[in-house]
Order: sequence, then structure tokens, then C-alpha cells
Amino acid sequence: METVKEPLRLLEIERELAGPDGRSALAKYDSTLVALEQRLDDAMRKGLPPEEYPKAEQLKEANTLARKILRLAVRVDG
Repeated sequence: METVKEPLRLLEIERELAGPDGRSALAKYDSTLVALEQRLDDAMRKGLPPEEYPKAEQLKEANTLARKILRLAVRVDG
């Protein structure tokens, strides 16, 4: 069994989102996910091999869910 040597990045992201600069962290991570979505859209527009299309669709769906989860993770006050 392999030992994890680095702290989990997901926990770091969660702490950032819950912190005082949560909205800034949300904007940073959301912009990364938006860029991924744009690259996926470009790749799909240019054409993918048939075996890659289902993978790209799943990645797009996961990306959309990640963006929704980010918004849920940041508590909106006022």
C-alpha cells in the first residue's frame, strides 16, 4: 500500500473557500474550470476521434458539477 506524502489538495481548496477570501478563491478556481470548459468546447468543435467523444462529454459534465460544488462551498453573506 502506497503512503500519501503530500497533503490532499482538495482539503486545501476547501479551507481557502471557507476562509475570509473565499470569494477570491472561488473566482480563481472557477476561472480555471471555465478555461477547461473552453478548451473542451474547442476540441469538440474541431473534432475528436469517435472513441474520445464520450470521455470529453464526461469531462464536461464533471466540470459543470465542479463549478456548482464550488459555489455551494462558498457561503454567501448578504
